[in-house]
Amino acid sequence: MGSFNFRKTLYWINDTIKGGKTKKHLNEIKTILENPNSKKAKGLTKNNLSNLLNHAINTTNYYNTFKGKNDITDFPIIKKTIIQNNFEDFQSETFKNKKNFKVSTSGSTGLPFTLYQDNNKRNRNKADVIYFLKQCNFEVGDKLYNLAVRLKKNQKATFSSWLKNVSLVEISKLSDEAIDHLITTIANDKNPNKSILGYVSGLETIVRYIERKKIKVDHLKLNSIIPNSEYLSPQTKSTLTKHFKTDVLSRYSSDELGILAHQTINSPNNFTINHASYFIEVLNFEDDTPVKHGETGRIIVTDLFNYAMPIIRYDTGDVAKLRMLDNGNFEFEKVEGRKMDLIYDTKGNLLSSYIFYTKVSEYYHLIKQYQFIQQGEKDYEIKLNLHGNSFDFENNLIEDVKKDFGQDANVKITYVNEIPPLASGKRRKVINNYIKK
Repeated sequence: MGSFNFRKTLYWINDTIKGGKTKKHLNEIKTILENPNSKKAKGLTKNNLSNLLNHAINTTNYYNTFKGKNDITDFPIIKKTIIQNNFEDFQSETFKNKKNFKVSTSGSTGLPFTLYQDNNKRNRNKADVIYFLKQCNFEVGDKLYNLAVRLKKNQKATFSSWLKNVSLVEISKLSDEAIDHLITTIANDKNPNKSILGYVSGLETIVRYIERKKIKVDHLKLNSIIPNSEYLSPQTKSTLTKHFKTDVLSRYSSDELGILAHQTINSPNNFTINHASYFIEVLNFEDDTPVKHGETGRIIVTDLFNYAMPIIRYDTGDVAKLRMLDNGNFEFEKVEGRKMDLIYDTKGNLLSSYIFYTKVSEYYHLIKQYQFIQQGEKDYEIKLNLHGNSFDFENNLIEDVKKDFGQDANVKITYVNEIPPLASGKRRKVINNYIKK
């Protein structure tokens, strides 16, 4: 038996010994996501939502005042600050003295955020990960290279890492030598099936190095590349696909919740929404009404499985464009990132942050890092961290930006030695310091 099959078998034996909890969740996720219009799937999702609402009302101080309410729209939309300012009130009395798991994130705003998750929620998250990885041509036991930050914090127990066949790769300082070493390591890896999961910024650094050095990497024979945690531009996606000759499938997730949506082999350009584990709404910016097909709105999430700290109608701060499928279900056509980082032209029209990626992509081979900041109504700053000492395309880039943002735009380029990451390890590539009222 190969090491892959041995690991896979051992993983599920271990789960069976513990009561088969992850497997049960996995079977339910399959039922709901693969047969969403079946009577069984609809019954499961309805019961999961009803049970969560009742639990929140009956066991938390925050939701106690909503007794008699059974419609999701009867509950208020909440943000991080509300949870943090009422932290004790969001905790379930039933779970306060049980073993819970603390999850923390600094988020893309730099605002520390902490939640508790119960053991069942953790098992649900594991099942979500296993399900969506399989939709990306990855099975339990396959080799996974995880591009992460702060490995000392993220390092798993030795047996757990071996069982999952995960190699953690520190990306906070991805030097040319480190990238060379990674490519050599993957090339010499005897595992028959290999995938890369990791921060978009790490993948961008790798692909820019590959293009700059004109290195071939299609011999690595990766099953898939799964970018997460940050926005993946279409240019980076196509460039990764071109060089690695494999599927590049984005994951939309958060530390405090889990996997909310995922691109898959069957849906490589749009995001399958994880209706199995979350009740997800996309609402208008101006009010709390649902957006229509083809419109962009705020992503609002109700976590159906965190009973230790029930979270109902949580405003993630992210935005997505909704697309209706032929069967009447919905998926995300794109997930653009935080509402606070959407940008405006000089006339006040909302623009997708994607527009700037189209401007800077042709200069990737010259740039280590970049950042686009809207500083005022008509004021824009481009920060560049270069490979060399000069950038001969300054006027070209400024004029290209003005084409979409307005000829009356004030655009300046600032050269820096480093664009520091947030505490989470992420780097915000688009920032709006000007808030349109």
